[in-house]
Amino acid sequence: MQNHSHILVTTPEGHTETIFIQNHPVPLTLAQCVYTSGFFSAPALCSGLGACGRCRMRITHNAPLPNGPDALYFTEEELRDGWRLACGHSPLPGMHVLLPESAAQPRRLLPPPALSAQSSPLPPLRLAVDLGTTSLHWSLLAGTTRLASGSELNPQMGAGSEIMSRLAFAARPEGAAVLQRLVLKALQALVHEAETTFGSPVQECCIAGNPAMTALLLGKDLSGLSAAPYRLDYAGGTAETLHSLPPVYIPPQPAPFVGGDLSAGIMAVAEHAPQYPYLLADLGTNGEFVLALTPQHALVTSVALGPALEGIGLTFGSVARPGVITRFILSPRGLEPVVMPFAPDSATPPSPPPGISGTGYLSLVRCLLRAGLAGRDGRFILPPRTPLGARLAASMKDNGGEQCLVLGSGLHISAGDIEEILKVKAAFTLAFARLLKEAGLAPQDLRCIYLAGALGEHVDLADLEELGFLPSGMGAAHPAQSGKVVGVGNASLRGAERFLVDPDLRAVAEVWSAATTHVDLTADPAFTQTFMRHMRFAHI
Repeated sequence: MQNHSHILVTTPEGHTETIFIQNHPVPLTLAQCVYTSGFFSAPALCSGLGACGRCRMRITHNAPLPNGPDALYFTEEELRDGWRLACGHSPLPGMHVLLPESAAQPRRLLPPPALSAQSSPLPPLRLAVDLGTTSLHWSLLAGTTRLASGSELNPQMGAGSEIMSRLAFAARPEGAAVLQRLVLKALQALVHEAETTFGSPVQECCIAGNPAMTALLLGKDLSGLSAAPYRLDYAGGTAETLHSLPPVYIPPQPAPFVGGDLSAGIMAVAEHAPQYPYLLADLGTNGEFVLALTPQHALVTSVALGPALEGIGLTFGSVARPGVITRFILSPRGLEPVVMPFAPDSATPPSPPPGISGTGYLSLVRCLLRAGLAGRDGRFILPPRTPLGARLAASMKDNGGEQCLVLGSGLHISAGDIEEILKVKAAFTLAFARLLKEAGLAPQDLRCIYLAGALGEHVDLADLEELGFLPSGMGAAHPAQSGKVVGVGNASLRGAERFLVDPDLRAVAEVWSAATTHVDLTADPAFTQTFMRHMRFAHI
């Protein structure tokens, strides 16, 4: 008989769940235990780094002793009262845990008034899904009409915010089954609510994701993605049957960590009638790249970017949503935040702002470079090089031995935050440069760069150029080159829609995927040295 124990978890509304824990040589963290239970939706966590503070919980019975990260987030009184970061502690039998806020995120699928008034039934519905590591984006179609769309955090977030932490969790006994159930439950609820709201069946789904998220969804073997040398065991391009879901089309997957989301993205870019050669970069937690040389020939690669571009893992990082800072402006008065507005009929924006999006951090780092308060190596410069930088530096503080710049409203940016953004830049330009080298091209040979994913929706291209992401001369600061860099938003979701509306495109994508050439960045013996060379906010 297995030896189980349990903890009790209570929401602010007074709802209590019993969560059973199983003995294991490598125990789950308390955060993982709570947020993979299926009872509570995880916030945007940082994979147990102690960097975001979003896993804070109050332990009222059997609380462990505080550790270092706890002391950074809680006062002595709060620590005595049982407040802990749940990522830094294991669940103990008999623990009583209070969550600080309800994680319930009700989904509303309200039909537009014009559709509500229709007397004739809608045609069968189709559901397009971009299954990202961080977020699940979806749209509901009736014929070619988009009836509704939305997004939410990937319900697997409690297991970790990036791919390798999910794969590590999946390697545990029953771990893969837990992660599959979490995402299936979210998709089943979405289908049910769509059918209930619109009174018509969902006939088919298209779910586009990277190979790891796809394998977890389908319950496929993960061994080829869990350790180098990586291999792709499931090529996609098939219709799958999943419990309580309509038939699901999975777009073709070209290579390990280059998945159906990229194949769908190529179909979305095709609507722009692209000229060759062009680069498509789909940037989220996993960066996937296509260098399309001709309609029939493309190089593909991937690189781990981490969740920073989606605002996760940074001290005050947040996914982009109303009330979050999405940009900073450097003016004679200092740093001025720009907050994503709320809809006119929404509640009053919270004060202070709840966080900073990934694009907000990009613009903030650019401002610090321009003010002479940060260098191209990502480090704070003290004393700064400009009078404005000197004024900003008056707000510097030491936070647990780390330098931080206070931004106001309880926010600050740390040296570690800047380093995380620099790592993203290095990974991006390393992949970019390697693909061009393999094809024998120079940056100016590209007819267009398409940016998709988290970066393609909200980023200021001038920020990307000045930080060294984009080749010099291709950003917004060069009107003669306008149009060479194009943001295409969520190309994966748009491509999934196209697969549903025009099934003939599936065969096109399958032929395209089979003809791609995979460039494995990690196979390069000099990968680490090359990566470090790209660790500068400069053009390489």
